[in-house]
Amino acid sequence: MDDLAKRVGGYPAAGILIALIVVLTLWQPNMNRLGYEHALPTIGFVLAAAALLSALVYLLVRDRARTGILAGLFAALIFYSVPIVQTIAGSRYVLAGVGLLLLVTILLARRVPKGERAVTTNGKLNLLLMPMALAIAALTVWQQWNLERARPENRSSFPAFDGKARPGSPDVWHILFDRYASTDTLARRYAFDNRPFLEELRKRGFTVAEGQFSNYQRTGHSVAATMNGESLDRLAAAMKDRQTDWVPIYRAIADNRASEFFGAQGYRTIFAGDWWSPTQRMQADRTINYRAVPELGRKLLEQTPIGLGLRQLRFPYGDDRSDQCRREKMKFSDLEQIARDGSRKYVFAHFLVPHPPFVLAADGTCRSLEDARRSSRRDNYVAQVEFVNARVLRLIDAIASGPRPAVIVIHSDEGPWPEPYVGNEHSFGGDPVSVEWTKVDRGRLREKMGILLAVRGPAGPPKVMPASPVQIYPAILTENFGNRRPITPSRHHVFESDGRLYTFHDVESTLGLNQAE
Repeated sequence: MDDLAKRVGGYPAAGILIALIVVLTLWQPNMNRLGYEHALPTIGFVLAAAALLSALVYLLVRDRARTGILAGLFAALIFYSVPIVQTIAGSRYVLAGVGLLLLVTILLARRVPKGERAVTTNGKLNLLLMPMALAIAALTVWQQWNLERARPENRSSFPAFDGKARPGSPDVWHILFDRYASTDTLARRYAFDNRPFLEELRKRGFTVAEGQFSNYQRTGHSVAATMNGESLDRLAAAMKDRQTDWVPIYRAIADNRASEFFGAQGYRTIFAGDWWSPTQRMQADRTINYRAVPELGRKLLEQTPIGLGLRQLRFPYGDDRSDQCRREKMKFSDLEQIARDGSRKYVFAHFLVPHPPFVLAADGTCRSLEDARRSSRRDNYVAQVEFVNARVLRLIDAIASGPRPAVIVIHSDEGPWPEPYVGNEHSFGGDPVSVEWTKVDRGRLREKMGILLAVRGPAGPPKVMPASPVQIYPAILTENFGNRRPITPSRHHVFESDGRLYTFHDVESTLGLNQAE
């Protein structure tokens, strides 16, 4: 054993191996939500950072064996100290616990052996970690291979758009607000009268669809259908045996037919995104975002002392609330600047407001977690609606006064979560509770699927008004780009549950669309 350990004892690999084990172990249970295209950048960054740590240690000690041991010690501290302390003592004592583990690590580092003992010790460490890393890497590759071979190529699920840009074809601006409720929901559930805002839209030439509902009850399904102008039936048929895999839906958002069409027509494509992985980056010539860390990277950062320190000190990339507040305001400001650009443009912006966590007051000031907790859910939500209303009217005015005619779409992908399904609305990235959607009563389903939908054509109200979000692009292309294909039927479905993502149920009668109100 010692002879074998000495053979591999000269390789300072422990820090890199620990980093690989940690990041792959974190990705594995999330593979149904994070495709390799989202995971690989984080994996590459973590391995590069671990290699840099090893290089810096080597510059200090000038000994490869001791470098391996020391880098392994500090990698273990970085990746495991916070989870260990939280598991044993809870979040309340995490700072003291991590500090104690740091002291222990420093004391151990001072006792790292030298010479032949260092080579043997480092070799044994490598022999322990190498099989683990190889086994986890092999399992990861095998899991990915199985997942990817069952996932359809995105283009096979959605036909390409029809039409062609002409010299006078307008710009297209698509502004999507996540969980912006319908007028009825705002009045009934939140005691808020949104009719003055809708009247301001009408004064600016919008047709506002009253009593409108999303085509699906969750953002992923809803936005995928909207951006591809097609229901998810073909995708569902291809995924009937992989009912828990979100990745094909998320890919249908990021690599969509709308962006493809306008890019092919010579339009400059611009996307304004957020921290959520599927809408963080998209097929576009320019992406507008702010401090958006990849989801796997964010999960990893949260469980390290670095992330803990950033959170405690409320520094950038650690203060999620401040970053989110600034991100949404910055996007509005950047879009107002883009409205002055005279080039042909297709702009799609996804805003995670009034989506929780509630970080914005009505006047645009950033709210602390303490402020949000002191206020009611109703007041927190309405404040973000009021913020959105004021800023979107400013943006519309900027677009209307810009140098080019424009189609403008203002809509939401889903309504807010109804009681009792809201879950934790103060944290980032946590889904609400799991729901059996076929058992949700009519009132709550109308609340979840009731949305805002308003469209303005290049010169005022559109001649072809979409009946629901899935018709947005077919209607725009028919009126402005010579589309000859029949407009997609407007249908409303729910997927059954988180375990049955591709099993759809028609809910038009439940929503009251097939009967008199």
